[in-house]
Amino acid sequence: MKPIDPRLLQYSRSSRGFIFLTAGIALVNAVLTICQALLLSGAVVQIFQQNASIRLFSRTAIGLTLIFILRACVNFFGEWASTSASTTIRNELREKLLESALRDGSEVAHSGGSARLAILATRGINDLNGYFAKFLPQLLIATFVPVSVGLVIFFKDWRSGLVCLFTLPLIPLFGIIIGRYTASATQKKLEALGMMGGYFLDLISGINTLKVFGRDNLQSKKIKEVGEKYRIETMKVLKISFLSSLALEIVATLSVALMAVSIGLRLVDGAISLRTGLLVLILAPEVYWPIRQVASYFHAASDGIAVFDQLYEHFDRAPHAGGVVIRTVDAISWSELTVAYADREPITIPAGQIRRGDIHSVIGVSGAGKSTLAKILLGFLTPTSGEVLVSTESGLHPLSAIDKRSWHSLVSWMPQEPAFPSNSLRGLLHQAKSDVSDPELVSLLTRVGLDIADLPQGLDTALGTNKAPLSIGQLRKIALARAVLKPSPILILDEPSASVDDISEELIGQLISSQADPDKLILLISHRKFESMMTHSSTLVGDQE
Repeated sequence: MKPIDPRLLQYSRSSRGFIFLTAGIALVNAVLTICQALLLSGAVVQIFQQNASIRLFSRTAIGLTLIFILRACVNFFGEWASTSASTTIRNELREKLLESALRDGSEVAHSGGSARLAILATRGINDLNGYFAKFLPQLLIATFVPVSVGLVIFFKDWRSGLVCLFTLPLIPLFGIIIGRYTASATQKKLEALGMMGGYFLDLISGINTLKVFGRDNLQSKKIKEVGEKYRIETMKVLKISFLSSLALEIVATLSVALMAVSIGLRLVDGAISLRTGLLVLILAPEVYWPIRQVASYFHAASDGIAVFDQLYEHFDRAPHAGGVVIRTVDAISWSELTVAYADREPITIPAGQIRRGDIHSVIGVSGAGKSTLAKILLGFLTPTSGEVLVSTESGLHPLSAIDKRSWHSLVSWMPQEPAFPSNSLRGLLHQAKSDVSDPELVSLLTRVGLDIADLPQGLDTALGTNKAPLSIGQLRKIALARAVLKPSPILILDEPSASVDDISEELIGQLISSQADPDKLILLISHRKFESMMTHSSTLVGDQE
């Protein structure tokens, strides 16, 4: 990534004002640095050469004091502004990332995994604090201060100016060379962290299955291996950081020393005045110091800088083409669909059609592509080949040409693994339908096989937290109730009877059967048929899927 990527200004409006403000602070810093050096060199000359009176020296001391105070205030304001802007910009980027994830749906998780997305949205964006609060302000300071101070040095003593001109490029040169290794090492470290997060998420998701088959204890070795790889990549980044600091420090020190030797020899010969020599020596470190700080902060912000590439990958993702707004759906049909994966055989889904008035079922073994079909119909996943056509009031349209917001407003969906926002059960169901009463909610929950007495706080039971005291079966029943409650012409249910007992399964079958309506299109995804729904269902994909 570039030090300041133009795409940052595009995706974060707050960054524009922040960059201009930081540039102004850097310019003020440059002016105050030059003024401080002029006063300080003048004060030394007044004392040792001109035997200045206390009254004359006191004026210079007051001026120096004021400049010190001004520099302290400017630095304080700059750090405060950088910290505040960092928080604002990171929040904007996080919102943009979540907006992109919601826009693309499960296609984002399909390409990188939900764990990587979670790490990117939390720790990844948090790591940008070093970039915005430290690296970017110092980068602008390193742009204005060395140039301004270098011009003053060249104007006062052209020989010292030449030393600056030939030695100053060495610092960014070494910084770029070492920085490339740092960027590569940091990217590997971030990938190792994402892999560790993805593996841990998969382990937690399947912990019950692992316990059933007695394989849970064997996973500790794999976790140690993944953690060790992350530790090794982290240590590589730290080693390169220490190496770069040492190299840049040596270059800057030798450059200032070369300038000091030159000034000292000319002072002995009387070829340069004491005031000019002191001014150049006081200003010389200010030429190299800001650039050294940039290199130092670059390593502190390297984790965040590596995150930008992943963020822009999501932000630059072309939005789904579409624009046709629809209000009704008569039928959905699709040709043979193929979805290709990088690490497994492609999934082929036979052609099919679903119409209003019937309950259509997709039945097949695990991994056959049932949930993949649901994601395609929801617009979350684009098939590698094949096309989905939607019959609407305005004619036949490809699903890819339909506005996604209008499409999702017509769909009510129960996912195979439901997840809820932080809310009470009552609040969650009211999001599906706001004008439903509590007795109606209790009745609906009873119809999905969930007794309100089994819930710790009834309709006030908290959902969406790790401490939710509900089983996976109860959560599925709540998700089914939410999907049925939403007044939508399209109802897609993915494994509604999984993880429930026989009595609840029969109740769920009766509830789904009752949803059959001439104006409603229902798709049921399951491993096997519901006997109570056989008169209303048609199988699109069999066990051979």
